[in-house]
Amino acid sequence: MLLDEKMEILICRKNISKTELAEKVGITYRGLANYLNGSRKPKRDVLDKIAKELDTTTEFLLDDSKGLVLNSRERFVFNSKSNANSIREAAEYLEKGKELFECPDINPEDKQALFSCLTEMYFNSTGK
Repeated sequence: MLLDEKMEILICRKNISKTELAEKVGITYRGLANYLNGSRKPKRDVLDKIAKELDTTTEFLLDDSKGLVLNSRERFVFNSKSNANSIREAAEYLEKGKELFECPDINPEDKQALFSCLTEMYFNSTGK
């Protein structure tokens, strides 16, 4: 897994904005964007700060042979072949769904009914 891919995922896991990370590290958003799109590599001192903010090591970020174990949401968002806007919108729905399933005010039977509705919508959309 490449440096830019690891950084994207770790930024999401940390639940901070790219602007916020850039400010904490002391670089411009544009500079960070260049690292994230792979067009530039950060200098060692900047990479050290990025690693610290993302709770990892510089060595891990630089080692392309090491990757992150992705959860199902991350696999969907980062490995999708669909339109980026559609993926972003679907990811927002996933977050809302997560909140619903974690809500203590919804009883288990209603959560099961919600899951059944989602499953039915999926199968109806695929024609299976």
